Amino acid sequence: MSRMRQHFLTGVLTITPVAVTAWILWRLYLLVDRALRPMLERIQPLQSVPDMLVTVLGVLLSLTLIVVVGLVSRNLIGKAFFDLFEKLFHNIPVVKGIFAAVKQIAEVFLGSGRRAFQKVVMFEYPRRGLWALGFLTRDDEDQDLVHVFLPTTPNPTSGYLLLIPRADAIFLDMSVEDGIRLIISGGAVVSDGDAHILAEHAQGTKTDEGGGGA
Repeated sequence: MSRMRQHFLTGVLTITPVAVTAWILWRLYLLVDRALRPMLERIQPLQSVPDMLVTVLGVLLSLTLIVVVGLVSRNLIGKAFFDLFEKLFHNIPVVKGIFAAVKQIAEVFLGSGRRAFQKVVMFEYPRRGLWALGFLTRDDEDQDLVHVFLPTTPNPTSGYLLLIPRADAIFLDMSVEDGIRLIISGGAVVSDGDAHILAEHAQGTKTDEGGGGA
């Protein structure tokens, strides 16, 4: 029974990433299929094409359209054109709040000029002696507080915003990607180097506090 349970857990860990990825791709397929296939089927040459190929063509057209929009919006004429739509949305009472929030979130997470998570931060939370990992989202040198996002495990997209005194935050020499993997895995996936960094800072701080008390 013990081996059967181990084999079952191994199978679940192997299948889960594949199943989740396939589910996301399938939902994208259905979204494009419902939105574009009725329009594409009206084109005479495509009426004899299998439905799956029509949907694939719709996905390719969607990706092409996104690239074209990005290309056009980078020049002066295209930027001015899209600015008109933004001003229109900003003048609609309810829509302007939704549009502004979505735009800010998109710029933070998708913008090429900055990253939402800048550094991995280690700090004592929820009480002294317990350590948590978060991600630095804002660091203003003129302020004593830094903005840190504390993610939940295993879903790092939800969490809490904490304002932490700069002196209480330890900025780790760890990549953001490694920090995300560590949090998603609940601490199971960590390199020997990163584990040494975490232990060194936690034990070093404890030693400093003990020495100070003596």
